[in-house]
Amino acid sequence: MVNRMNVAVVSPRVLIRKAISSLIVTTGSSASVLDFGSVPDVVEVIDKSRPQVIVFHTFNHSSGIEAVQQLRELLPEARVLLLSDEYPEDEFWVQTLKAGAWGCLSTSDSPQILVKALIKVAEGERWVTHRVTNLIIEDIVHARQADKGFTQNLTPREWEVLGLLANGYSYKEIAARLFVSNETARSHLKSIYKKLQVRSRRAAAVCYFKYFHGKSAGLTHAESAIDTLAG
Repeated sequence: MVNRMNVAVVSPRVLIRKAISSLIVTTGSSASVLDFGSVPDVVEVIDKSRPQVIVFHTFNHSSGIEAVQQLRELLPEARVLLLSDEYPEDEFWVQTLKAGAWGCLSTSDSPQILVKALIKVAEGERWVTHRVTNLIIEDIVHARQADKGFTQNLTPREWEVLGLLANGYSYKEIAARLFVSNETARSHLKSIYKKLQVRSRRAAAVCYFKYFHGKSAGLTHAESAIDTLAG
């Protein structure tokens, strides 16, 4: 069992945050459990209570990710476990990790799963599904197979597209930024994937960072990029 910890539960819905707080108290793993209605409420008592783990409940994916980013900036030592009203898709998992969360689960999961996730995060482990873990491992394997020999085959335009992709732009945003059609942007992406021998945005981004940051330090940077780029 993890050492007793300070936990904060943040949710705009009173019943949910009170229920989660009560559930956590019954586990006996927490030294204190405080509940708040919003991120600003947490900020007001930031000097009095420094939670090690924050369970943040959201019913909107976009605002949830923004809140995680705010919490990461305000409480960088705290580990955020995002609780979503909808079961997250793989892309949302990656975006959540990018924002700084340590894990993500759904309100449709059982109380036992929530408690297990909370304890694992408190122990320093990420809470991700096996599917997302496999995707991350797959991307690392494909990225390691790609070297400068592949990237040197890219055209100047493909380098532009790859750079934008690696920095989080969607294919539609890439098309708009380069003043080309969506189909042209898609065509560039297909060509890039083929030349790099990858099958996802994350793996292509890893190749990009690996190329510009070198073989050793760049690989560490690239692997961390897998957790910070949407697929």
